[in-house]
Amino acid sequence: MFLTKKGFWKIIIIALCYFVLGSFCMAAGAILATLGADVKFLFVLGTFCYIFCPIVIACGRYAEGKGKLINLGNKLVRNELKPYEFIKEYQRLRNSNELVVNKPSIKILQLVAIAYDSLDDRKNCLCAVEEIISIANEKKKMFAKLIKCSFLFSYDMIDEAEAIFTEARTSKQNFICQAFTDAIFKSNRAMAMGDYKTAEAYNLKMLSQIFPKLDNLSKLTLYYKLGEVYEKLQNYEKAIPYYKYCIDNGGATAIKESARCALQRMQ
Repeated sequence: MFLTKKGFWKIIIIALCYFVLGSFCMAAGAILATLGADVKFLFVLGTFCYIFCPIVIACGRYAEGKGKLINLGNKLVRNELKPYEFIKEYQRLRNSNELVVNKPSIKILQLVAIAYDSLDDRKNCLCAVEEIISIANEKKKMFAKLIKCSFLFSYDMIDEAEAIFTEARTSKQNFICQAFTDAIFKSNRAMAMGDYKTAEAYNLKMLSQIFPKLDNLSKLTLYYKLGEVYEKLQNYEKAIPYYKYCIDNGGATAIKESARCALQRMQ
């Protein structure tokens, strides 16, 4: 969570407005009650205003401290394919002197890791992943490790990735970790282990997914992975259109240049 002084005071002011409105309703109700008026509505409204005060504070902290940056990350990294722009904003905010809370969250750091990965900055990607693991509580520790595992397989760091993968499969997992483990097994791990048919089937299935709708980065990544699969299988005729899609739709990611190099390599 990165909460600035401006965001902090915005939350306080809104909460105070609800408190003042609630107090006004209660006071007005008390006065009018002495005159025999029906004041039930005023007391109900005042009560709701008091109840909303802590809700406003809780929701405001999330919106100002996490929500805005997460939404910006989804927009720049996943949809507009401008990962460097998000990294710049993240670094500017984290190093700001205006912060009253400087505590990164898993979701934000995961977006940072994805942004670095899409720029092929493996060192900083893994640094972000290590930070995710360090801040994760016990319930989320395995999920954090699986994030690292996924990136390690994609970087062909097989021994370290396999150790985490084995730990995950032999430990008690919740539903989210089970699904994540299965996805790694059929995608990044399959590619790293040379099981290209499994990777092909999984990526084609994901690409045809209707709900939830794929964002631009997910679609781009799947196209690139399928290009890799067919290149490994020496089926260059199939690989070329997938790589061409990445060149035409790669935005400001390193995937665009990697696809261009792949085409040159095959030619």
